[in-house]
Amino acid sequence: MAKALDSTSLKTLKDEILDLRNRKDELLQKIRESEKERNQFKAERDELNTTASQKFAQVRELKEKRDKNNRSIQELKEVRRDVLEEMKGLIEKAKGLQEEIKSMDISEKEIRQSHSIRKRIDELDWKIQTTPTMGINEERQLTEQVNALMGQLGEISVSEEKMKERRELNREINNLRGFLDHSWKDFQELVEHSQSSHQLLSELYDEGKKAKDEADLKHKLFLERAEEIRELREEFRGIGKTLREKSSIFKEHNKLRKERVQLERDRATAEMLEIQSAKIQEKLSQKKKKTLSIDEMRIMMSQNPEFLEMDTIDEEE
Repeated sequence: MAKALDSTSLKTLKDEILDLRNRKDELLQKIRESEKERNQFKAERDELNTTASQKFAQVRELKEKRDKNNRSIQELKEVRRDVLEEMKGLIEKAKGLQEEIKSMDISEKEIRQSHSIRKRIDELDWKIQTTPTMGINEERQLTEQVNALMGQLGEISVSEEKMKERRELNREINNLRGFLDHSWKDFQELVEHSQSSHQLLSELYDEGKKAKDEADLKHKLFLERAEEIRELREEFRGIGKTLREKSSIFKEHNKLRKERVQLERDRATAEMLEIQSAKIQEKLSQKKKKTLSIDEMRIMMSQNPEFLEMDTIDEEE
């Protein structure tokens, strides 16, 4: 039989077992709390990652639209630049025509009179052709008049042509200026849309970046809790193993202690019964026999079950 621990050692072992059980309960509670926090961090991380993904998807979509809008702005700027250059060239050309018209010194009144001059030329020419009896001198005079009127009309015609060309240039210039005015509004709208898109894009990116940073932080906390739970579970298992071992030792030695106590009690009882039995035997051995009490008879029977079969002598009168 293994030697049992003494009472002090057994009490110390019992206290250690109680401490281990308390620590095991504390660890179990801590594991549950950490698991709850870990799961909360995981849920928050996933939600933030979803938000970040949505924001970055919006950023990509908006960036494509903004880039397309910026290409339209660049294209319109190039078109406006070309139109402006063309308009400047036409303006310079119109100015040149105006200078030529001005140098010809032909008034607007003379230009308006050109119709009557043409009519007069037609009349004189018709008269020359349809008057067979016309003399040479008269025909020469009429012909000189026609030539003079033709010369006068020629200068006016050149001026009219240049003025017509100037009017055409002015019309083209006005058309180009109208295009520039209208396209400027379009250009402004495109620029404003690009600026607002860029602002919104920056805001969405910042929101997505913030959500991603927070998600990374939650993931870090999640990993920390997961590692903490792993360590707690490892300690929990270690304490469980130690607790089982110490409990087994305690049960074994507690059983030994009880057996030892029982043996001591049995031995003490046996010694006491032997002493009492000896006294009873001494009582019975006296010349004047005496009747035994019930307790004395029980003591004698515990020592010798056949005691009742032995002869007894009643107490003498």
